[in-house]
Amino acid sequence: MAIKFEQVNFEYPSFDGTNFSALKDINLEIAEKGEFITLIGETGSGKSTLVQHMNALIRPTTGSVTIYGIKIEKDTKKKGKVKLNPLRQRVGLVFQFPEYQLFEETVLKDIIFGPKNFGVKESVAIERAKQVIKHVGLDEEYLKRSPFNLSGGEKKRVSIAGILAMEPDILVLDEPTSGLDPKGRDDLLKLFMGIHNDLNKTVIIITHDMNTVYKYASRVLVMNEGHLVYDGLPQELFSKENIKSWNLDIPDIITITRQLEDKLDVNFDSQPHTIQELFELVKEVI
Repeated sequence: MAIKFEQVNFEYPSFDGTNFSALKDINLEIAEKGEFITLIGETGSGKSTLVQHMNALIRPTTGSVTIYGIKIEKDTKKKGKVKLNPLRQRVGLVFQFPEYQLFEETVLKDIIFGPKNFGVKESVAIERAKQVIKHVGLDEEYLKRSPFNLSGGEKKRVSIAGILAMEPDILVLDEPTSGLDPKGRDDLLKLFMGIHNDLNKTVIIITHDMNTVYKYASRVLVMNEGHLVYDGLPQELFSKENIKSWNLDIPDIITITRQLEDKLDVNFDSQPHTIQELFELVKEVI
């Protein structure tokens, strides 16, 4: 396993001494290749805190996170024996707000900053920048632009390009489609699927969009009040009654399917993922 959580608890300190428990007894394993994982749950359920443990941005209060064979515990950094940069290169994290990761005067300088920081020669980093800018659907001409003059969607793509230029094994994205229009959202999701399929990388996405979860995910993680309450297939998740207690929405295609089953007084043999699949099921019973 590339990443392994073992009995991880994490508390945020507070000024009044009553620490806030954000993660509670998390046990989880993430493979290096082949997974497209969506991480869902209410605001404040612990999603962002969980993914920040995946590349040692923060460390457990108790328990451990093993990242590519390196065990990270509360006092790991204090011991001074573990170099965290190589881990952060292998697990790339894209924050929800791309402006947090864009600070140079040109897109090119922003993209090559990470690779150069990890010891990559500038000439090699520039070649990577030319490749990844195209991979995220932008023209090479964007490398000359200021990142601060880009649209929200373009900033997201550039921030993703900056992480891809470091050639991570696992890509983690915190609500990457928030604030985008439907077309921008769909374009980015297709981009992530391309990264997953073409580069055979594990992709982990935090999202509140259940349609995204049902359409794209091979595995779903559900956080609720700091607990990992579900780890499995999306089809099984949305067939469970207890999603009501986790305040999760039902994907539109499932809602429409159930309404049609009631109207036609039938039970379809399978659960469609698209309108076209639903149309084919309806044709079979009419």
